[in-house]
Amino acid sequence: MSLLDKDLDVDWSTTKEWDARIGDAKELGETLIRAAAVECIPNDHQRANVRLNFKRMIGEGVARALDGEYESAKKSLDQARAYIDARNVEKARYWQLCTACTLGVIFALWGLVLWSLRDHAIQSWGDSAFFLVLAGVAGSIRAVLSMIFRMGNSSPTSEAPKSLHILEAASRVLAGYFSALLASGAVQIGLILSVVAGSGQLHSVMLVVGLASGASERLAPSIIARVESRTAERPAKKGREQ
Repeated sequence: MSLLDKDLDVDWSTTKEWDARIGDAKELGETLIRAAAVECIPNDHQRANVRLNFKRMIGEGVARALDGEYESAKKSLDQARAYIDARNVEKARYWQLCTACTLGVIFALWGLVLWSLRDHAIQSWGDSAFFLVLAGVAGSIRAVLSMIFRMGNSSPTSEAPKSLHILEAASRVLAGYFSALLASGAVQIGLILSVVAGSGQLHSVMLVVGLASGASERLAPSIIARVESRTAERPAKKGREQ
């Protein structure tokens, strides 16, 4: 039989009578190993009801395997893996969106404060510096919007640590900010769009270019994807060495 202990770990036991009439021991062993591998998928960060559902699926798979119903057992384990993978993607999206939206709100408020104090800021910093910073704010907000629009098509996994997801989201927003600074600065000194900028609309062009260049955060390589690929490569290298 199989059951869940107080830590939501799947435990199972057999009787001497069952051991005496065991059928395909190899098939059973492979199924139990598969169940153990599925159970090791990170899930401690999930809600209690999600973890309970996940472990119940694994427990059902173990029970079916002990009854010799190996196809049903594999199906249950596959469903458990698909279930927790989907929940982990949802959690990872939540972490990244929370971080991005929080930074987006901060930058937006900063932009509003700058605009409300524009007379004093321009007097202290000068036109060029003020609109350069404002263009950076526009770029950071564009980066947040870019992440929101693309999040439904991405599948980050919360098997990576929460801190790494926060770092990735923050780095993308900051990448949008600095990309906007560079692009609007290039407009300001005439490296790009010099004809348009020279028409008397320099500051407007800087803001538009900064807003557009904030979307370049998508060009930044994913920290999480690199970590996951390296993690996946290690077992493969060990296997080749053996």
